[in-house]
Amino acid sequence: MIEAKYVWQTEQPQPAFTQELISDYGLPKLVARYVTRQGYQQPDEIERFLNPDVEQLHDPYQLHDLEQALGRIGLAIEQQEKIVVYGDYDVDGMTSTSIMVSALEILGANVTYFVPNRFEQGYGPNLEKYQELQAEGMQLLITVDNGVTGKEPIAWLKSQGIDTIVTDHHELPAELPDAYAIVHPRLPVEEPSYPFGDLSGAGVAFKVASALLDAPADELLDLAALGTVADVMPLTDENRVIVAGGLATMREDPRPGILALLGQAGQNYTELDANSIGFTIGPRLNAVGRLADPALGVQLLLAEDPAEAETLAEQVEQLNQQRQKMVDSITEQALQAVDPAHAVNVVMGTGWHEGVLGIVASRLVDATGKPSIVLSENEGTAKGSARSVDGFDLFTPLDAKREMFKAFGGHASAAGMTLPVDQVPELQKTLDQAAVDQDLANQAKPALMVLDTVDAADFKRDTFETMQVLAPFGNGNPEPNFKVNVTRVKQVKTMSNGKHIRFTAETDHGDLPVVGFGFGALAEQLQGHFQTIELVGTMSENVYRGMTTYQLMLKDLAANGSSIMDWRTSKLTNTVLQQNADYVFFNRKLYEQLAPQVGAKGRAIFIDDAFNYTQLRTMALVDLPDSLEQLSDLLKFVPAQAIAPIFYTKQSMYLLKVPDKSDFAKVFRFVQSFQNVDLSGQFRQVAQHLEMEPALLNLIFKVFLEAEFVTIENGFLNPVPNPNKVVLTETKPYKAFMARRELEKQLIYSSTAELEALLSDLSKQEN
Repeated sequence: MIEAKYVWQTEQPQPAFTQELISDYGLPKLVARYVTRQGYQQPDEIERFLNPDVEQLHDPYQLHDLEQALGRIGLAIEQQEKIVVYGDYDVDGMTSTSIMVSALEILGANVTYFVPNRFEQGYGPNLEKYQELQAEGMQLLITVDNGVTGKEPIAWLKSQGIDTIVTDHHELPAELPDAYAIVHPRLPVEEPSYPFGDLSGAGVAFKVASALLDAPADELLDLAALGTVADVMPLTDENRVIVAGGLATMREDPRPGILALLGQAGQNYTELDANSIGFTIGPRLNAVGRLADPALGVQLLLAEDPAEAETLAEQVEQLNQQRQKMVDSITEQALQAVDPAHAVNVVMGTGWHEGVLGIVASRLVDATGKPSIVLSENEGTAKGSARSVDGFDLFTPLDAKREMFKAFGGHASAAGMTLPVDQVPELQKTLDQAAVDQDLANQAKPALMVLDTVDAADFKRDTFETMQVLAPFGNGNPEPNFKVNVTRVKQVKTMSNGKHIRFTAETDHGDLPVVGFGFGALAEQLQGHFQTIELVGTMSENVYRGMTTYQLMLKDLAANGSSIMDWRTSKLTNTVLQQNADYVFFNRKLYEQLAPQVGAKGRAIFIDDAFNYTQLRTMALVDLPDSLEQLSDLLKFVPAQAIAPIFYTKQSMYLLKVPDKSDFAKVFRFVQSFQNVDLSGQFRQVAQHLEMEPALLNLIFKVFLEAEFVTIENGFLNPVPNPNKVVLTETKPYKAFMARRELEKQLIYSSTAELEALLSDLSKQEN
């Protein structure tokens, strides 16, 4: 059984309204379903959603303090004051900086920029850096994607006669800084003057730039789109317009830096979409901020010369590859350090690069399903990042114990921290207690919206292009998920050293290619047979060597019944016993003999003890059960993720000749002719003399013993004079032989399909 990670929401709200959109407005069924699921009620709302346009952008003059900001910037440009744009080291900060600098340069301003280093200045206003900038002649400071938390540093600047204009979008503190102007979409706090409060830092910078240039800054839409998607802002309202327009700009005429970066990544700019930002451009620019001077990212975005852009993009690509190697290496070490006994993962290593610990923490969450904190130790201090799961607030319990930390900040789902190494055990204890207090073990699964149930035949150009009217996809406007009922999975292969998976799903109407990023661990299990399999994912277009196909990008799956994997073998090698499996033995002697040979990843279990387990991993059935009834009891009452029949037997009864009358007669004549036959010393010679397989002869001797044709005492065989007539095929040894033979036929010598059907039937609970 494979359990779904999400709760699939398949219900369709407002079916009457959906039908009205289909019949009266001519919307395709899937589009109509999607817009109603997204909560759009009015035809004009739906029209704006389906056709985003710059004309839908809100008036920037509705932003708090915008006119004051414009007036002060205008004065600085007129008097050629030295303006410094102070940004941030992530993609939103880099693009915000690039937007503001570009607009000011167009207007002829004397402008420079500074992007803080993650490890030297950290996030946000930094008094020491402000003092350096003041000493270098700064006369006006404009913050982008930061500033609202800079009460003291900005107060110091004011005391020196330097004005600060804050443009930001982050959470507002209880007390705002005394800046010349604060441009923020959620101000005033009591009643915001701007109609859309979810702009990114780049979005705010774009609005200010548009007002400065006295028109929507179309030439800067691409940068605003990058910041919006990379900062995972909701792609609704104005953000949808910004991202749609920015993507269109990049697909038509990308700036040199973006073109060079895409070239390094091997992606065609004409195929750009929001995923390209999230998975191609964003990670590469973020790698700069994690490992090097983030100003390199701004240089790349502002580059006008293609040759310069290419050189800078090569540097960015090298940093990204370095970041990927670091993440892979540290993740592998962190996974080995995970203690499954804890409800929250807290792992620590020496010398782990601080810039990638947040990514590693996310990887641990994905791999284990648990909140995770990853710390790097250096000279008695641990510094790191935390990532949580839906429904678990890791910030509040840690915030209540700030005495543990040298530095701490964040929110319910993510945090950063610095603490003495000797406080790490207390950190683990605090989080484990929080897991109990918040009932983490019983948290509801997160929801996943499923638009419709489709089949392989629906994965075609018409359907794909119909869905693209709903793009760009991202936070707040998720790519639609479809459910597919699958009859069988085949051609299962892993990619990227087992991290990812691809396979072909058989449906009632054809085969469907499936790609699952992060699902590599299920590869072996999926090669087995399930009673039912359901997949959920998005529809993706794949162009390879001029051919276009459509595939499912897997988001979740559920499989009922245990996966059945055929591990049957006639030779029980050491390799077979080294898998990540629970090895169930039916024969105690074999269990005692082989249990020590089971590898560290496995677990040896005798059949009687198996019923004490509530859940097994891959249940490897090492040897043959006594009967199908015994096997059925095991399969019914001991749930397992997968079943791997080995059914090893040292001596096959199925391959042994069934004794007939002539065989019985030949042996009978022999035993009547000889006295005191030493079976322990002469058995093989007797078999050779009778030209009979030893196993067959042994069976006949057992039959004769029960029929009282012979006696065996102290290993010596003697005939019984004038024995009674007996139907030899009715004796217990003969019946046991035939039953074992039938058992082997069904379990060992059946086809894989026949065995799968039998085991599935044996595992079904009685009604």
